[in-house]
Amino acid sequence: MEKGNLVTIASYANPFEAELAKSLLEDYGFDVVLQNERIMSIYPSIAGDMYMIQLQVPEDREEEAKRIITDLEDTDYVSRILSQENALLEGHFSLTSGKHSSRYIEKIKVLQNPHAAHDLCKRLAARLEDYQFDCVVGPAYGGIVLAFETAYLLGKGFVFTQRKDDRMSIRSGFDLSGVRKVAIIEDILTTGGSVNEVIQCLSEAGIEVSVIGVLVDRSGGKIQFTAPLESLLSLEIPTWEADDCELCKQGVPLTKPGSSDKKS
Repeated sequence: MEKGNLVTIASYANPFEAELAKSLLEDYGFDVVLQNERIMSIYPSIAGDMYMIQLQVPEDREEEAKRIITDLEDTDYVSRILSQENALLEGHFSLTSGKHSSRYIEKIKVLQNPHAAHDLCKRLAARLEDYQFDCVVGPAYGGIVLAFETAYLLGKGFVFTQRKDDRMSIRSGFDLSGVRKVAIIEDILTTGGSVNEVIQCLSEAGIEVSVIGVLVDRSGGKIQFTAPLESLLSLEIPTWEADDCELCKQGVPLTKPGSSDKKS
């Protein structure tokens, strides 16, 4: 393939996002070239101000490639990142809610990659930008990173909540005098327990929740809140009570992955 037969269909400042787009098009059978990728990898802080990574495809497939990149749904995007970061695990897991499940989303593997987390927050920010709110709230711990980055992208304020004496509360020290409406950002939604706790503590502070944004809704859309729910990916993953677990009955070894103080 000659260089003259290539055209640029998109430009990226973020190498992770460029690689994601490249892998997507390659899955569709495209020959793809990333221009300036090497210089960005060698001198990321300097090159980022001078160059953009250019995503190039054969000229005769330009329109088709543009359509695929433009039509990339949030569900496809998140699924691809979870797979790329090896964050969607199969097995027999004990969840923080106490229930058992055959699949587990290890969000730490996503959060430890700032590029992946940033790209997911860009998607969340786009989903929330039409709602009216002053501030973004994230429950400790997983929601803090996502809420902070989403708030930054939207130009909003940020606070976080934490569980103290077994009760969710807004972290002391935040100035809430100008906060009237908020968006809640959570990582994984299973039972809705943590989100409802956050809604309750905000209500007690006289703060209204305008919208709730999550990366992954494990309930498949079954959970309803007093505010609209925006999820990038909805998965209906079966869960069982610990004393009635199908996998336990089959003798499948139980794993308890990373723990936190959240109530899924």
